[in-house]
Amino acid sequence: MLRWVPNLSQIFGRLTLVFLLGAFALSVAARAQTESTIYSFAQHESFWPEGGLVEDASGNLYGTTVGGGTYGVGTVYELSPPAKGSTTWTKTILYNFQSWGITGYTPSSELAIDSAGDLYGVTWSGGDGRCHCGVLYELVPPATVGGPWRHIVLHAFTNTSNDGRLPNASVVLSSTTIYGVTQQGGLHDSGVVYQFIPGKSGGTYSVLYSFGANNDGSWPNGAVLLDSAGSLYGVTSLGGAFNAGAVYKLSPPQGTGSWTESILFSFGGGSQSSGITPVGNLLFDSLGNLYGVTEFGGASQLGVAYELSPATGSWTQNVLFNFSKTAGASPLAGMTWNPSNGSLYGTTSAGASHTHGSVFQLTPPASGGLWTETLLEEFTFTNGGLPSARVLRDPTTGYLYGTTYNGGASANGAIGGSGVDYQIIP
Repeated sequence: MLRWVPNLSQIFGRLTLVFLLGAFALSVAARAQTESTIYSFAQHESFWPEGGLVEDASGNLYGTTVGGGTYGVGTVYELSPPAKGSTTWTKTILYNFQSWGITGYTPSSELAIDSAGDLYGVTWSGGDGRCHCGVLYELVPPATVGGPWRHIVLHAFTNTSNDGRLPNASVVLSSTTIYGVTQQGGLHDSGVVYQFIPGKSGGTYSVLYSFGANNDGSWPNGAVLLDSAGSLYGVTSLGGAFNAGAVYKLSPPQGTGSWTESILFSFGGGSQSSGITPVGNLLFDSLGNLYGVTEFGGASQLGVAYELSPATGSWTQNVLFNFSKTAGASPLAGMTWNPSNGSLYGTTSAGASHTHGSVFQLTPPASGGLWTETLLEEFTFTNGGLPSARVLRDPTTGYLYGTTYNGGASANGAIGGSGVDYQIIP
């Protein structure tokens, strides 16, 4: 599945996958970790947190919902840690999106935060009145405590060949530039990589690359990764040599030229053992290897975690782990490093004992072979279901935080639910 903002038919489609996997699910070993729901969403206020969480220096968490709020089309919210002696997190809605005008609505991805505490994100819909193709926005903290946050539209996407449309992933901040992707739009309507350079006159938006040429990737899915040389890396869910997705690199121009794309790896070659339909963000290790996940393919056709190592021409892939009905199935987001031991954290949207998804840890082997998976949480729907975002790791405490799109206190049995924010203490 690709990262659309879910409507009712897409929600039922995902739940169908959950139920099908449930028919085959088996139990797994007990966990030593502690998972808790720190907030359970409800239909009357805000619901369906599809993107992940970001954290400020004070430990406050920020996220978005694609539904609810004053106008019913999404919010940006803050969760403040419990006061001493309490276990209750405090939720505050910072901004209510509107389903008209140019402000955009249905924010579906993780936010980015800068050193001043400004928040940056994208909406799937709204913006330009003729297109409703989404916006890139900034939220500026209030000048006085308790005041309103200021919403600024940095760019409204348009349905033209020299712009992208339908942004579906979080943006990445450098010291001077905001980078992001759209799932469609561009010269071939197969998505673009764009940049926005803030400035006193409102800033400058430009498309760095349009996907969809012959054997190129198409439909980028996941935030770009920026290296120290200014190159960008990411994945496309379609395209590549076998039309099963690709990992790409964009190299900045030398002088006044244009950005140059190279396909590092095409999924699906000869078989689906390498995984197909890559999704989410990529990660680098200290040696320059890339790490990511696919939604499908692999030994059980339910996705893989993989490593790509630099090589002349196409990079060399190593499958680290094959997801399955019991091990968690079909991740929809990338992974997060634990720098203290080199392990990786991530989520699966389905599978595991209760069929509603999981949070996993992958531990590298002592020498060669597959990585070892530990299921840190298997969602039961009453405590969340269908996690579709990556995990946030607090660098000080090592605690993990995340969201689930469905489930929680408002769930009716094994269906529905408005989603939760959760905490895991490894």
